[in-house]
Amino acid sequence: MLAVIQSSIREYPLKPQHLLPLVLATALIGCAPSPDEELNATLPQLSLKELLPQAVANEYCNPKLDSDLLYGIGYQLYNDDKPEQARNCLIMAAPTHDRALCYLASIAEQDSSKDSAERDREAFGYMAYSAVKNDACAEFGMFQNFTYGMRGQTPDSDLGLRWLERSARHGDADAQQTLVRLHSNKGNLPLAYRWAKVLDDQAQIDALKQRMNPQQISEGEQGFEQLSKIVTSKDAVRKEAREENIAVYSANIHMEYPETFKGLSVAERHALMEQAVATVSARPEFSTRGQLYAYVIIARQAQLKQAGVDVLQNPQIVELLSDTELQVSEAVKKADVILGQAAL
Repeated sequence: MLAVIQSSIREYPLKPQHLLPLVLATALIGCAPSPDEELNATLPQLSLKELLPQAVANEYCNPKLDSDLLYGIGYQLYNDDKPEQARNCLIMAAPTHDRALCYLASIAEQDSSKDSAERDREAFGYMAYSAVKNDACAEFGMFQNFTYGMRGQTPDSDLGLRWLERSARHGDADAQQTLVRLHSNKGNLPLAYRWAKVLDDQAQIDALKQRMNPQQISEGEQGFEQLSKIVTSKDAVRKEAREENIAVYSANIHMEYPETFKGLSVAERHALMEQAVATVSARPEFSTRGQLYAYVIIARQAQLKQAGVDVLQNPQIVELLSDTELQVSEAVKKADVILGQAAL
């Protein structure tokens, strides 16, 4: 049965890794380091060669698989509480998927074969590498590390706040929400207001306005206008989250029905999954991962038999796929019978 378990660690949409905000890009024109470069300098400068042990192929992953499948399989094995297998898949995926380092950090800090100091050192190293690459998961982790003295770090609330702001600037909603709460609790209402505006949380905006005078509201609006120019847009966050989801969905299908993608290049598989996600998302009767997986498998099997066929034109298939309680394997078997009869 295809697994649809959610990860036990925070989920973070991927963030653009090579775009500097206008303010920071301007700073690079001179000789002085940018604020992000200064923040990166507070972390150990590590290479993947230094960080990653040799990956060992297993029944799920091997170096012949593409990085999207390696990452997605590692993600799912992590969810399935198979840390050693997940670890090897994620190590193979890490050179092209910075987010893999966040999961490797989580696996490392739970490794009972090592003492606490070694676990902390390994987990922090993975996070440090990923944070320098602008991964918001790791940036938020750095906020936790320095604010609360986690993973062997000396507490430094100012440094922690700088990492929190960087994570928020890269579009992480949890980081943005944390900034609203922190500034609100400290009475820094214009700062809280500007991040509430970034979140587009009308309830929080209204609540803050009731505590603010006109000058503070004006200051908050001006701050929001400045932030809106440098914060990763919601559209960009959604786009990158969709890319990560496609990798995970593809991996889940590959693990249970590998023949589904047989004969497809990586680009062709991606295009198929992208179209499937768009199709399923547009139909209100489809709301679960299981329905998406069943649709992809059934549609692909039908197209291998008859090029260009659209299974959603068959009312029986639509009714079948609309059953949220039906397991993927059952849906695939029943669809095979339905389509076989339709071909007679």
